[in-house]
Amino acid sequence: MISLADQEQIRAKFAAEMLGPVKIDFFTERNLGITLPGKSPCQFCKPAREMLQEISGLHEMISLRVHYFEDNTPEKAQFGVERIPGIVLRNQPGAMVKFYGIPGGTEFPMFIESIIDLSRAEVLLSEESAKSLFELEVDISLRVFVTPTCPYCPAMMRAAFQMAMVSPRVHAETIEVNEFPDLADKYKVQAVPLTVINDSVAIPGMVHEKDLTAQILAVAKGEAAPEKKASPKRIERGKTRDSGLYIP
Repeated sequence: MISLADQEQIRAKFAAEMLGPVKIDFFTERNLGITLPGKSPCQFCKPAREMLQEISGLHEMISLRVHYFEDNTPEKAQFGVERIPGIVLRNQPGAMVKFYGIPGGTEFPMFIESIIDLSRAEVLLSEESAKSLFELEVDISLRVFVTPTCPYCPAMMRAAFQMAMVSPRVHAETIEVNEFPDLADKYKVQAVPLTVINDSVAIPGMVHEKDLTAQILAVAKGEAAPEKKASPKRIERGKTRDSGLYIP
């Protein structure tokens, strides 16, 4: 699944940067070898499991547990896992984030970084954002919809995960939308990244963590944060646009 060369690079990165244990709980289905009537097999469960097994073998501080979704294990309810393949990352202080699907393409490097963030319990948000999130008094769900080819999705994924590390009130999950077309329809995902707060406010594109925090605080207060619109850039006549077009 992961090339040997990449495994060696990741192994070296883990050795240099990891400080504390990270637990991976993977939710999948039993491989029965047959297809039951009315039930489609999980296409991405097997490759996701193989990837996680390889990742967990690259450092002694990473542990992997496999749960079968249909068994309704206590962990399924405890972590609020709703679909498969489902990945839960946890650290010693108790922070938890979820990834639904297989973290491939542009998401893979940030998935590795998120493991390290949890290992180090390292918060990269601004002090202002971290303080505001820590003081939240209501639960907030952050769903970040991504695809493996999106160059802007990893940043939103990491921002959501960082917010969950700061506040136990923030429940962050990343969803590889191509694997869950039903969710794409439900949340009307037409472009990624798309960040949905409490199933009520959808934020398209990549936004600064301070703006995302402002939206979260607005939702927490029961109001929608005002949409920020960029002021149009005025170009004087007789000048040239950045594109090279001359304005007579």
